[in-house]
Amino acid sequence: MNKKKPFLHRLTCFTLVLLLALLLAACSDNNKVVVSDGAVSLSPIRVDTQGNIATGEAISTPTIVTTIAPTNTVATPTPVPTSTPQPTTSPVTSTPPTPTPSGVAESVDKAFELGLIKKSYDAINEHLYLEPDDVTILAAAVKELANISGLTLEKPTFSGTVDQNWEKFTQVYNQTLDKLAADGWKYPKGDLGHRLSSVIAEAVGDGHTYFMNKEATTSRQNLLTGKNTSIGFGVIIADQNNKAYIIRVVSNAPADKAGLKAGDQIVAYDGKPIDGSNWKTIREAKENETHAFTISRPNQINQLVINVTKQRYNVPTVEYRLINGQIGYIAIRDFFTNVASEVDKGMRDLYAKGATAWIFDVRGNPGGVNFDQVAGRFLEGGQIMGYDSNRKDRSEVKISNEGVSGTNRGKPFTPQLPMAILIDENSASASEIVALVFRDFKLGPIIGQKSAGALGYSQSYPLGDGTSISVTIREYESKGGQKVNRLGITPDIAVENSISDLVTGRDPQLAAAIEQVEKTIAQKP
Repeated sequence: MNKKKPFLHRLTCFTLVLLLALLLAACSDNNKVVVSDGAVSLSPIRVDTQGNIATGEAISTPTIVTTIAPTNTVATPTPVPTSTPQPTTSPVTSTPPTPTPSGVAESVDKAFELGLIKKSYDAINEHLYLEPDDVTILAAAVKELANISGLTLEKPTFSGTVDQNWEKFTQVYNQTLDKLAADGWKYPKGDLGHRLSSVIAEAVGDGHTYFMNKEATTSRQNLLTGKNTSIGFGVIIADQNNKAYIIRVVSNAPADKAGLKAGDQIVAYDGKPIDGSNWKTIREAKENETHAFTISRPNQINQLVINVTKQRYNVPTVEYRLINGQIGYIAIRDFFTNVASEVDKGMRDLYAKGATAWIFDVRGNPGGVNFDQVAGRFLEGGQIMGYDSNRKDRSEVKISNEGVSGTNRGKPFTPQLPMAILIDENSASASEIVALVFRDFKLGPIIGQKSAGALGYSQSYPLGDGTSISVTIREYESKGGQKVNRLGITPDIAVENSISDLVTGRDPQLAAAIEQVEKTIAQKP
């Protein structure tokens, strides 16, 4: 396959149906130990059969919601594998929204803007894993051009070759821009090209091909160079019943240090009321700006006002802790380049503390790189774990024992203990592939909710102004040849979590996983 360092998918949720999230809620700083740049050790807890946390802290609570997005705080779309299959990432948190006008309006350089659109169009036609429908793509571009310009445009008939259809679009584009220029129309530089690039990417319809702004493009570049950093507040927000809830606070991010917690409802932002319709304004904050979050917190009568500064912070690859004195809980937050090493560190630390079983949590994890090395923490390297394919060929994907150092270098972690894995609707790409490994190699049950169905590899192609377009270039198949891209993985044990679970600190999915591994422990001689 193409060995260009592609990116493995973060599922695009532009369909706006459900979505959820999860994750170990922020504990106070004295309960966390950063064991490395990518691993955070959390204090031990106890969880009862209903999923209640003995300390009163939520652990990980995915929930069905109407919308979920990273608010420019956690790494925006797109990590990818750099080892064996060398796939790349894509979004799972929700596709970057269609760009809206920003910056100073000025006379439009129509050739410059058209060049951005052409690069997007060419990248899709040359590299998409399936034969693209350029008629649908260009029709969407014409429709968006009409929306932007406010003009009624004649719809061209696209019935020729890829190049002939592009020429027809170019004619409509030039005529429209000339008419607008005559009327003195102005628009921020780059925004026209970005909006049309975003629309044609969405028109591909595979859920994984999307436009990336400069921030998202930089995030992907950071991923591939091993820089696990992001600029933001460090929260993930979801809305339900027209209310905005924090569903995850990234460990040691600005929001965590300031005191925001998973389960907090954002009532106001800088004094302005916030609800499910306008919370995305939080993403517009600039680096080093301080903003006031007014929040409503369970079991507190009065609302709290917490000031948080948007800054650069490290995004942990792994968070782990001991549960009920014997279960090693490892939450893989992102599949960064160091993911296998950080998982191994967590396993070694927890085993030394008495872990006799594992629960791996990839809920809310959008994917990334080196999933084959994570599989190598449980299994011998060299075995076929799946396949990837495009329009032209099909390649084997093999388990790798690389990516770790010390006593476990070149081999899986031993001894092998009972295990289970948690997934949800926001588990995508690399997360789903690891879940498939659990199923195909009978490592343990998959528990939670049906996954995102984002099993593809994507490659980013620069547009020349710091932005790029991510294109799905290959599709992943299971060891048995099953294609679950766009379908998702159905868990062995289906359990739902809700916003109320998150707010009250319950995690029924985690409780179900604990029940399963404890049964296995009890059956051991």
